[in-house]
Amino acid sequence: MEQVLIKRPGIVELTIGTWRSIGGAFLGLLPVLAVVAAALWGLDYIFPVIEQKLRVIRPASTSMFVLMVVPGAWVFALEKLALGLVAAPAALVTMRRILVDDGPHLSPAPLLRFWLWAAMVLVMSLGAFYLSGLAATPAVQLISMVLELLAIVIPLLVLLVFPAVAVGEPAPGLAARIDTGLERWDGNIWRFTLIVLFTAGPVWLLQRLPAALIQRFGAGSDAAEKFDASLAGSVVHAVLTVALVVAASAAVAWCYNFSKLPKPPRRALGT
Repeated sequence: MEQVLIKRPGIVELTIGTWRSIGGAFLGLLPVLAVVAAALWGLDYIFPVIEQKLRVIRPASTSMFVLMVVPGAWVFALEKLALGLVAAPAALVTMRRILVDDGPHLSPAPLLRFWLWAAMVLVMSLGAFYLSGLAATPAVQLISMVLELLAIVIPLLVLLVFPAVAVGEPAPGLAARIDTGLERWDGNIWRFTLIVLFTAGPVWLLQRLPAALIQRFGAGSDAAEKFDASLAGSVVHAVLTVALVVAASAAVAWCYNFSKLPKPPRRALGT
């Protein structure tokens, strides 16, 4: 009896499908996404007040490699943690819309599970970044570089865990959940990387477009910093951050669906 093979979509098909899901998410999840954007906008105003009270001076660069080596780095790490947890519901509803489509509401159980996983990954990644800043001395430079690498690699390795958590896929334990997520990368690393680049990549560039245009046609970096600190700049940044979260979450959800398809049988050598 011949085995029925399921046609596996190519990168172009997956990318097109992801972009359709991104558009559908913005239309179908607009109320939830608007609330998340408003919360991110509020944090953009709260953080400078906190930094002023604590007398922490924010550097011009927003790179984690810079923020973690300046005085008051722990404040910036906590800010990133807060931003990640606030943005998590946008990722959750986007993934559930693609994978189970139960409407634009947030059920307490999936949200709590998703928040716990997001908090765990963020704490591990930001903690590694913070420790790398403490180790940023010539004597232990290698340790600092290893910690920076871990801070980047950890979220990427467990990326495909989040769709499983979002849909409530059964798992006997924490280790089994992580092992299954890692196995989904098997044979798909370049395929999934390209899908994320072709979908979340353009939105990431769009997020940086306003500052680039102001620096190019305005009065340089000072004008860009003033725009970022303004009401309009905060709103634009919050909206584009939500757009990036939606795009990345849709891409990860499509990668997760693809990883569940039966793999084609391996041909024996010489056949």
